[in-house]
This record gives sequence, C-alpha cells and structure tokens, in this order.
Amino acid sequence: MIEMMLRIGNHKPCPRLSLGQGLVQGLALDKKRGFTLVEMLVVLAIIGMLLGISIPFTSGFGKGLRIKTASRAILGTLRVARSSAITYRDRQMVVFDAQEGAYWIQDEDGNISEKKHKLPGSIKFELPGNKESDPITFKDDAVIFVPSGAVEGPSGTITLSDKGGDSRTISIISSTGKITIQ
Repeated sequence: MIEMMLRIGNHKPCPRLSLGQGLVQGLALDKKRGFTLVEMLVVLAIIGMLLGISIPFTSGFGKGLRIKTASRAILGTLRVARSSAITYRDRQMVVFDAQEGAYWIQDEDGNISEKKHKLPGSIKFELPGNKESDPITFKDDAVIFVPSGAVEGPSGTITLSDKGGDSRTISIISSTGKITIQ
C-alpha cells in the first residue's frame, strides 16, 4: 500500500513513501564505498606474484611456433599450386630461392601467379647441423605439378631450420603429389 503525504505550506512532511524498506535504506548514503590503499596494494602484490610464477611456464609456448607457421605456409602454397595444375590443366611450379629464403608459384612461361613469399628472419632453408647440403632436393629447386596432380620427376623434400635447432621437413610423393610435414 502506497501512502504518500504532501508537504503543503508550513505543515510538516508526512513520514514516508512506503514501497518497502529497501527503497528508503537504499537511498541512504551513509556508508563509504571504495577500496583503501592497503587493499589495493595487497591485490597488486598478489597479481605480481601470479605473473611471476606463470612467466616461466609460458616462455616456451612460442618456441616452435615460427617454424610450424612457416612450414604450414609452404604447405599451403604447394597445395594451391597442385590445385591450380589440376584445375587449369597446366603445369604449375613452386620455385624456392634458398639464398633469399623466398618461394613463389609460377607457370611454365615464368609468369608469377602469386606474390613472392619470404620466410621469417629466424627461419632458413637448410638441413639442421649441415649447412652445406641442399635442403631442397627437387631439380632446380622447383616442385613442378602436372595436370594429374602428380609431381614431375622424383619425390623430394624441403627442409626448414630455425636458429634454435628445430627443423621441419616437407615431403612430396611424386606419383600422387601428396604433401606431408614431418
């Protein structure tokens, strides 16, 4: 039940608007709200300790991430070239420049159909522990896909290494054109 009394002239106001005890008490701003400096410092100290404990566990998280990403990017480019060879019934090549750390797709006439891709600075085309051996075992450092999706010439590999000694090898089976990463 709502009771409301109006203040008219010099009359005293009537007691209250009774919509429940919470309304009147909720309007009272007697209590201070907020945090003390000590409470804030304690919270910051706890956050700092949690960060200090978790950093050693997360530091190795991205260790092999760059080489995995680079090898998957090359895998994607090889698959695009293979699909283009099948779709357009034309030979497509993925050419690798081991010195520059670059690779790209081109057709038989030498027309580049995609921009040249570069490896990240810490990744190179090289065999781990053996910088003299050829990391790309395909003839003329090019993988040539024919219209059937197979690779022209023998099967081969492309090996990537990073500064930390981690490596990935991309293998391509000649007869089927199947591409895998090890």
